[in-house]
Amino acid sequence: MYRITKVLSLSEGTDAAALIHDLAATAGNSRQVLGSALAPTLPEGRATGDYIWRLHFANEAGARVWAAEDGLEANAIMNNPARVRQVDSVGYAGGRAGSKETLARGVYRLLLLSLDEAASTADVAQFEYETYEMGLYIPSIIQWRISRVSEDSGTAPWTHIWEQEYRDLDGLLKTYMLHPHHWGWINRWYDPECAEHIVHNVCQSFCLFDNSAF
Repeated sequence: MYRITKVLSLSEGTDAAALIHDLAATAGNSRQVLGSALAPTLPEGRATGDYIWRLHFANEAGARVWAAEDGLEANAIMNNPARVRQVDSVGYAGGRAGSKETLARGVYRLLLLSLDEAASTADVAQFEYETYEMGLYIPSIIQWRISRVSEDSGTAPWTHIWEQEYRDLDGLLKTYMLHPHHWGWINRWYDPECAEHIVHNVCQSFCLFDNSAF
């Protein structure tokens, strides 16, 4: 499985319904796209962007075929500054994932990450493992995946995407964000005052879903 995930920030005055219709058509018309979900972001917290677009393909080759065909139209839409102000995009194969059960609906949250280029291989591997472990320690995380990015564009050189699914918003904004394992242990990778600091840029966004990303 290969995935492309985009966070879209719309330009002022954009007809969101028309934009979503046009983008969805570029996925629906393609034989390469196995799944597509385009949802508005939730306003709570420090979410980034106005919409999250998730596209699933059988493999990277299928994603490239789409990019060269119907994806050209999608890019033309997203590159029109009158409609879209900013797009952060990542392409990635499946990373390390965990699951407690499958959710038919809930809250999907992503974190795009930009790790320090000078970080050692050992530190990156440790960061990835500890990020994955959050799903084991934090009960509200139902499904989760940490993946290395193979292609990216946007406001930073994205290296990883950290995805989670929750039953509801409280599971993210309260149980997850306030959990001691999160702020007391994992946060050191993000804190410039800590010796382990290697995360330099983040893009957080979340939305409701009625078809799982896992």
